[in-house]
Amino acid sequence: MAAQDQTERSTVTGDGAAAWLAAPVTAVPGVSARVAATLRSAFEITTVRDLLEHYPVQDKYRDLGAVVEPSLDLLGEQITIVGTIDRWQIARPRRRRMTIARAVVRTAAEARIEVAFFNQEWRSRRHPQGSRVALAGVLERFRGTLQLKNPRVIELDDGGGVSSDARIVATYPATEKLSSGRLGTLIGAALDALPPIADFLPAELRDRHRLPDLDEALRIIHRPPALSTVRPARDRLAYDELLTLQVGLQRRRRRLEANEVGLVQGPGDAGLTVRLLEALPFDPTDAQRRAFAEVDHDLGHPRPMHRLLQGDVGAGKTLVAARAMLAAVDNGRQAALMAPTEVLAEQHARTFEQLLAPLGLNMFDGPRLALVTGSTTTVQLREILAQLAAGDIHMVVGTHALLEPRVMFADLGVVVVDEQHRFGVRHRARLKDKRKDGRSPDVLVMTATPIPRSLALTIYGDLDVTVLDELPPGRQPVTTTVLPSDSPRRQGLYDFIRARVTAGERAYVVCPLVADSDALDVASAETKHRELSQVFADLEVGLVHGQLRTGEKDEAMVSFRTGKTQILVATTVIEVGVDVPEATVMVVEDADRFGLSQLHQLRGRVGRGSARSYCVLFSQSPDGNERLGALERTSDGFELAEIDLRLRGEGSLFDTRQSGLPDLRMAKLVRDHHWVVETRRDARELVEADEDLRAHPTLAAEVRRRYGEQRMAALETS
Repeated sequence: MAAQDQTERSTVTGDGAAAWLAAPVTAVPGVSARVAATLRSAFEITTVRDLLEHYPVQDKYRDLGAVVEPSLDLLGEQITIVGTIDRWQIARPRRRRMTIARAVVRTAAEARIEVAFFNQEWRSRRHPQGSRVALAGVLERFRGTLQLKNPRVIELDDGGGVSSDARIVATYPATEKLSSGRLGTLIGAALDALPPIADFLPAELRDRHRLPDLDEALRIIHRPPALSTVRPARDRLAYDELLTLQVGLQRRRRRLEANEVGLVQGPGDAGLTVRLLEALPFDPTDAQRRAFAEVDHDLGHPRPMHRLLQGDVGAGKTLVAARAMLAAVDNGRQAALMAPTEVLAEQHARTFEQLLAPLGLNMFDGPRLALVTGSTTTVQLREILAQLAAGDIHMVVGTHALLEPRVMFADLGVVVVDEQHRFGVRHRARLKDKRKDGRSPDVLVMTATPIPRSLALTIYGDLDVTVLDELPPGRQPVTTTVLPSDSPRRQGLYDFIRARVTAGERAYVVCPLVADSDALDVASAETKHRELSQVFADLEVGLVHGQLRTGEKDEAMVSFRTGKTQILVATTVIEVGVDVPEATVMVVEDADRFGLSQLHQLRGRVGRGSARSYCVLFSQSPDGNERLGALERTSDGFELAEIDLRLRGEGSLFDTRQSGLPDLRMAKLVRDHHWVVETRRDARELVEADEDLRAHPTLAAEVRRRYGEQRMAALETS
């Protein structure tokens, strides 16, 4: 196989196919300097390869029917012909106040047929003499001349892009200056000049998945002989995109882990991990039990754990994290949980105190837990750091300040990172610095932001993924309602909020802006705070946003959590992690300004206690907004994440999350989840057996071409 691939490599790099693909797009017949400029500005097409990778709009092919030669035995039947326009005649009958544009079309067999268009004189300019066109209509004979009745022109422009025996016409992403038909013509010219392409995909993978070879797939996707041939070609091209990306990610992961030596610290049959589950007042969900097993496997393996634990609000991530941390303690080591803010760190500490109380937390013979935040006094901090270094504190909760050099551990075994998806290379290096032997602690990254599994498997290639896709029984659903911003029901909502607050509950009101903007007619937190302070003059209305100092934000959140403030006006700073069980009402102003996942996270701030909860989304354009309608229909965060991915597309998500990672041109992550899973598995097998792909040099070259080191480095965020 290696020898075969070596031969293919020389072919790919030296033959006419490679030279043609690398040629400037102006080498394609019909691509003038002006057309090339439009291709570059509209589609970033500069080479012949770029042009051939400008794929048809998926599932948009037109079946012209069988292209035939007109003959007397077809009179009265619907037919499709392809021919060249010999001439136009324009008639303007005075009495009928109309124009008749009549074309004479000559077919490949020299048959001539007349086609008349009423009040469509512009057709003679759009399809001038010499243009090749495809026409469909009913064949008739009038005064000895064959004609098409009710003709329909297939927009092919400048020669069309269909041969006389073609039936299927592709529709391409187009612009006003370059129509789909014109693009089809240019792509057809590029295909005509393209020699056979050698295949970079190992034969065993083509056979395993029954994929066509590359040359066949590329030609069929543009010129399918039948609609049934499109799917296999599309699958092959989508597979190529995903496999090369996954190979790049897996090779990068191997390099990251090359110098990492982990710890073997799987949970035993006794100890704190067992006692924790025995003391629970509820049974873990099946999803949690699967997560336990996956984490246990990682903890018992000498390779360091790098696992992403994702689950909707209330899915029970904290229990999984606590059990992993206790496994370290059972093995005589320490554990740390890092949160992005002090408020979240304090919240995690409170949750741990409740969850671990049956284990004798901070008692004489129980595990010891400490909290480190900016509010920790110098004297307290000095004592905590000394006890961490001595091993007297088993678990610590804090912010990323725990990574500072002054924070040292006696034997750090497990680190849990909350809401920090990209826990990068420098982070890992600093964790190794926490151990005197240079070994790497196991890392579990948690997020309450549902990520479509297909997307997580694609862009988080250096993390294993565990999904908590079910909620514990008894969770109260949040009733969601979408209303116009000027709805007369607003006053009734305020009366409802007053009643809920009087009953001891609390309410959030979220706005998209901090202050009023001259450019945007949307609600601001500062203005809404002044307004609601008058509406609820007898209540405490708080304000929190990102422009406040950290101490002021923390003070506002503590005031709301303790009940001193009953209504909190906020921006999205409260989007993630804030846990106030008494909060039962969430109001979002100008909800159409927020993303779907953002709105779901905001809604997740309520419904965390036993009382029924409500979410009201005000919108200036509520009708026809698919995102807001989806929130009314479902509270399933993963379903909403899939809808969000479908609505926004992979490109926008990649651009937002992973600057520099190219868009997928053929693969669609929601639809192609099967291929995401398969290519991730295939890539792991290839890289584990041969990290540098020496046995598959053509595949290695294709990975470098598509996703070089610079693009792979874009996945790194430290």
